[in-house]
Amino acid sequence: MSNSQVFEWHPAKFLRTHDPSPEFSLLVLNQPLRNGNNLRKLWRNSSMRVAADGGANRLHALSSFQAKFSNLQAIIGDLDSLSPSVRDFYSSQPTPAAIIHDHDQESTDFGKAVNWIRENQPRGADIIALGGIGGRVDQGLSQLHHLYLFHADPAYEAGRVFLLSGSSLTFLLKAGKHQIHVAEEGEDRVFGKYVGLIPLKEPSRITTKGLEWDVADWETQIGGRVSTSNHVLPDVKCVEVETTKDILFTIALGQLDADDDS
Repeated sequence: MSNSQVFEWHPAKFLRTHDPSPEFSLLVLNQPLRNGNNLRKLWRNSSMRVAADGGANRLHALSSFQAKFSNLQAIIGDLDSLSPSVRDFYSSQPTPAAIIHDHDQESTDFGKAVNWIRENQPRGADIIALGGIGGRVDQGLSQLHHLYLFHADPAYEAGRVFLLSGSSLTFLLKAGKHQIHVAEEGEDRVFGKYVGLIPLKEPSRITTKGLEWDVADWETQIGGRVSTSNHVLPDVKCVEVETTKDILFTIALGQLDADDDS
């Protein structure tokens, strides 16, 4: 593991309730929207709000949404899922949403939306993609697959993409050293204890610090050994991970601990 650069992560910053959040875009995928409290925080904190095709239907269906989620800035995709009434609603707002029909059959609505956002926000800004991966297996794997596609460069120059579901936050750790701040001073704890490190693309060797079951130069691969259902130690605010290849890092949202203990 020769890469000396250390990548810093502060994933709780997107869900801050007090201090200003860094500039980021919120992308709503065509998946069931759970955890309305997090959605409200992300909507308030984000600088750009975009729906991928039928993701606009999901927003429109939320109760009392008209008072909170009507200022959508763009709807992007092949638009085969977008309801005509939803399209009319967002097009008729005081600041109408841009309706962008992308015909490319070689890319998904997720990919189309991320590419558009990256063309229209400052280079290097982050994207939070909101949508669960608990439905169809192929759709869930496609979303995880896209996390690899969106980070082709070795140092996140184009910005980082996070996948937030109703139960967890998932993002890609490039080969190298990472410090993941799972709790921030002066903020309520956003995340729970459950952590997974998944070498979805290829085998890797990982070293961790701050987990209940830390490992050192540990070989991990699908079909072999994989660190799932690991735990962040109670007093740890920063988890350290070093990996020889790109791996997925996933951490549970805080309410799961209460559910687990009940």
